[in-house]
Amino acid sequence: MRANTWLGGDRFEMGEVPDPVPGPDQVVVRVDTVGVCGTDVHITQGLFPSTPPLVLGHEASGEIVEVGKNVSLARIGERVAMDTTSHCGECENCRTWTWSRCENAVKSSGFFAELAVLPSQSAHRIPEGMSLETAALTEPASCCLSGVSRLSIPAGAVAVVIGGGIMGQFTLAFLKSHGVKTAVMSEPVRTRREIARELGADVLHDPAEGDLNDLVNDLTGGRGAHIAAEAVGRPALVAKCAEVVRPRGDVLMIGVCPQGAPLPVDLYDFHYKEIRLQGAFGRGNVFGDTPAAISSLKLDGVISGRYSLDEVPQAITDSASGKGIKFVIKPNG
Repeated sequence: MRANTWLGGDRFEMGEVPDPVPGPDQVVVRVDTVGVCGTDVHITQGLFPSTPPLVLGHEASGEIVEVGKNVSLARIGERVAMDTTSHCGECENCRTWTWSRCENAVKSSGFFAELAVLPSQSAHRIPEGMSLETAALTEPASCCLSGVSRLSIPAGAVAVVIGGGIMGQFTLAFLKSHGVKTAVMSEPVRTRREIARELGADVLHDPAEGDLNDLVNDLTGGRGAHIAAEAVGRPALVAKCAEVVRPRGDVLMIGVCPQGAPLPVDLYDFHYKEIRLQGAFGRGNVFGDTPAAISSLKLDGVISGRYSLDEVPQAITDSASGKGIKFVIKPNG
């Protein structure tokens, strides 16, 4: 099969590699669509720890074409969303933290390839009628669903999302579906703001046209938002979230800040307002529930570009530039 292997920095190599062979509890999937994640971008920029050579790509969908000896042959032909790890359900992390941090996890292979091998448990059948392109959005959506699900959302809540990339869009959509009354999307790119409106945003904010603090104060009579989510991965924007929430408000970190980044926040204000800061990293326990959760969302226009397997470097460059919302690779297209 063909795969595009990351060699370090911005260097990739297309080539033929051996076809994957499933272990007893694994399946082989013909990859249909792979999302380019901000983490893929950060890996190539040296901002997220990873060691080359490595086949990247961890947001994908496809069709099962081969199964291991312990897997039912009936699974062949299933259309699935692919998780990146399995979970045992018994280790300390599974019991007290999250399945996505399982101490005994078996990893899936990288998805920037024509075929992928993964635990059967990690291949989740998608709803009838869902396209494989939409199914490939399951992984980023699950990270947002996991984070939002951990919040306590009061009646009449006002929430702010900073950043209208794919993570911000899903965070906003799930905040609305979990009971937020008024959702604000703060995003400088007009097309992203328009998509946020389709996903439930009640108020759109362009940072170039006014201060976010002023808008939130106007909406809340000066009290501040109940929830503010940062979905970009910039410490200064996490600090902005702390500014706009009310006393005992929640700041949700959806975006992944660079390793070692400090938080440039006024700790007196943070302490005085009794703000709750919550990290939200990974899929939690909700990956299997996510395809159904996104099946009713208006996702037209979320995929901004489609690339062939040998165009992975260009897709990563375009994703880094913020030109669109979600770029995808079509390994067999």
